[in-house]
Amino acid sequence: MSVHKESIAVLGGLADHYFLSETPGLSNSLGWGPKGIELRGQVKITQTQVRRVQQFIETARYNIALHNCEHFANYILYGLPLSSQQTTCHKGLGATIIAQLQPKQTITENILADINRQFKHRLQVERAKRAKREIYQFCQTHQIALEPEAIA
Repeated sequence: MSVHKESIAVLGGLADHYFLSETPGLSNSLGWGPKGIELRGQVKITQTQVRRVQQFIETARYNIALHNCEHFANYILYGLPLSSQQTTCHKGLGATIIAQLQPKQTITENILADINRQFKHRLQVERAKRAKREIYQFCQTHQIALEPEAIA
């Protein structure tokens, strides 16, 4: 897992988006933005990193200058919320533009969004279990033989 960045195209390269991933590109990545946690695909993180994610979303709301995607990526990976985006003139300008355009999310909204994602995942798991039970019952009722892996 390492920190990666992509230029934000709509701003003509005036700002970058930082995220964590095992490979370059946003698929299978973990990031932070104005809407909170940005999880794409699957990522592998340690228990320490899970605790850091929880700490970050519980204590910080998105702010392009103080709690941006680069702060998030560096904090999760190294334990230090560092960002160099404001040190160059054009990146600082991009950050200023983004700060005016992007909605801010409160700490409570971060936590509620995370709870909502967890709830949706659990709901999907329960629906899948119920569907497997219904298939199994249907097959038993109609005396259809199932392969063991078909209901696993």
